[in-house]
Amino acid sequence: MVYEETPYSIPEPSPWWLRGSAIFMSMMCIGMILQAISGIITPLYLDLMPDDYAEIEPFPEDGTQEEIDNWNANKIFWSQTIDYVNGLENMLFYSVIYAVILFFIGLISIPVLWSGNRDLGLKMTSIWFVIYVISQVHLISMLYLDVGFYPDYDFGSEVGGEAIPDFIESISLLVSVIQILFCNTILFAFLALVYSKTKKQTNFDIPSGFHNSPPSQD
Repeated sequence: MVYEETPYSIPEPSPWWLRGSAIFMSMMCIGMILQAISGIITPLYLDLMPDDYAEIEPFPEDGTQEEIDNWNANKIFWSQTIDYVNGLENMLFYSVIYAVILFFIGLISIPVLWSGNRDLGLKMTSIWFVIYVISQVHLISMLYLDVGFYPDYDFGSEVGGEAIPDFIESISLLVSVIQILFCNTILFAFLALVYSKTKKQTNFDIPSGFHNSPPSQD
């Protein structure tokens, strides 16, 4: 029995794993553009809102006591709403900063990934992912600790005072944390899959280059 050596070529990973990542990053860049636009336009829109409730509804000087009480309640409600939306401006500012940074990192990574440059492309994608997670944690923390998920309305003692708003805020925080963990776990799994599928095989993965050949008939 004679053993003959046969040539063996290491199969190259499919280029569409990196190209698919480039397509994904392009979609995320669109999302970052929308986030930046929202963060810029929202404060401009909020500045147009009148601070004084009397500009929306004049005080009912000749109204009944019930109408006056309703007007005063609406004024308090409006003032609390304005205070809340003004408190959001700092968070919106950081939202725009994160969106711009993530947009440019993603934009640069798109042609790198599409060209098949695995090392640089995946490094940039990993950096983008880390900053993205940090931005989500930071913005949610600012929202919860600085202004809250909802305005600090006074619902009165008949509905438990501040207990219900605090409970709702706790539930909202829990839902936000679960959402961040779930979404970013999926993104991390996708990134790990791309790392694995685009890794070139080593000589340890190469099967034997010898096979049995029939004996010579000479």
